[in-house]
Amino acid sequence: MNLLVTLRERNKLLCYVGMALLIGALLLLIPMAADDTQILGINRWIKPFKFLVSSGIYLLTFAWLCGDLPQSRFIRLFASQITLAVVIENVAITVQAARGVKSHFNMESASGGIVFALMGFFIVYSTIWVMVFTYRYIRANLSKLPGPYVLGARLGLLLFLVGSFLGGYMSAQRGHTVGGPDGGPGLPLLNWSTGFGDLRVAHSFGLHGLQVLMLLGVYVASLSLKASQKSALVWIAFAGILIFISWTYWQATQGVPLVAA
Repeated sequence: MNLLVTLRERNKLLCYVGMALLIGALLLLIPMAADDTQILGINRWIKPFKFLVSSGIYLLTFAWLCGDLPQSRFIRLFASQITLAVVIENVAITVQAARGVKSHFNMESASGGIVFALMGFFIVYSTIWVMVFTYRYIRANLSKLPGPYVLGARLGLLLFLVGSFLGGYMSAQRGHTVGGPDGGPGLPLLNWSTGFGDLRVAHSFGLHGLQVLMLLGVYVASLSLKASQKSALVWIAFAGILIFISWTYWQATQGVPLVAA
């Protein structure tokens, strides 16, 4: 509860909507268990469930980060605009799942193409806002905060943007599978392909590398080490994640799955 109170104090809008998305994900467990309708070989409610969880974490993460910066008109605009984009994207994904059709890469019908284009627009829109936020966060004077945490957050934001750009590349390719059609056997819940290359792997690790480096920064800050050693640990972790993202991206482009069946 203390964490929720702190998140609310840092940014009320992002906290409330982020929690609402996570609650929505929990509610989707009911139709997921009761309905066996499939889209591309998996339960149709799995995709909106995953996106609600990921989007909830995304908004809560930025609720925290917004609290690091001075409250301003930009912060209010940033919070409202990424919230708008995330809500529209998740509503589109959930509605398409309820209709029993694909949300992403759906060019089979005019309505499917319109929904996919709308989602793409708002994803790009929110990414532009995050780019501006990242610039401001890197430029901000955060000397009163623990150095390893600030470094982790800054590098994590860069990883997030890498993941976002990889998502844009997937959209341009009109699919996430390389070497075969989208769908088919995949890892449980994640559904990353076990038969072909899957661009979602690198995309996901980029997006959520932000949370990893933020948490690592908090942990490293508590260690009894020199400041230079603490910074080195965060940089090493950043480099390791970036190398892993690059490797999984290259692997996917060769048509090789992260985990083969």
